[in-house]
Amino acid sequence: MTTSFRERLVGSWQMIDWKVFRGGETIDPPLGPVEHCTGLLIYTEEGTMSANLMLVERAFFDDGSLDGGTQEERAEAYRSIISYAGTYAVNESTATVVHHVQIATFPNFVGTDLRRTCVFEGGDTLKLDTPPMKIGGELLASHIRWQRKGTEVR
Repeated sequence: MTTSFRERLVGSWQMIDWKVFRGGETIDPPLGPVEHCTGLLIYTEEGTMSANLMLVERAFFDDGSLDGGTQEERAEAYRSIISYAGTYAVNESTATVVHHVQIATFPNFVGTDLRRTCVFEGGDTLKLDTPPMKIGGELLASHIRWQRKGTEVR
C-alpha cells in the first residue's frame, strides 16, 4: 500500500535545523543561532496545523502574571517566539503544503497562505523550503528541517 504525501505529513515534528540564505551565504534565522532554538510542527488528520519556533532559554516575567511583564519583558518575549496555526492543504503533484494562517504571533501572517515545498529525507525527516520572506528588511529564502517525534535525531 502506498502512503500519500498528506499521510506522510500527519503527525508531530521537532525542529532539527533552520537555515536562512542571503545569496550564497547562510545566516542565522530571526531568532538567532539554530542551536539556541527549538520548534514543534503539528499536522492533524482533520486538516489543522500548528507551527511554533522559539528560543530555548526565555526570560520569565518578574511579576509572574499571564497579563503582566514590563514593556521590555513583553518585547523580548515577542522577539523570542514565532508561532502560528490554522488549516492546511496539500498538493500531491508539486509536493507542497499551504498553511492557511488563522492565528499568529506575527500579525501580518493572519489571513495569509504560507506555501512550503516539502522534501522527505528518509522516512522521518522533513525539509520545508520557504519562498523568500522579509527578514531584517530583506527578502530571504530559508528552510527548516523537522524530525518526526518519536524517532531518533540523526
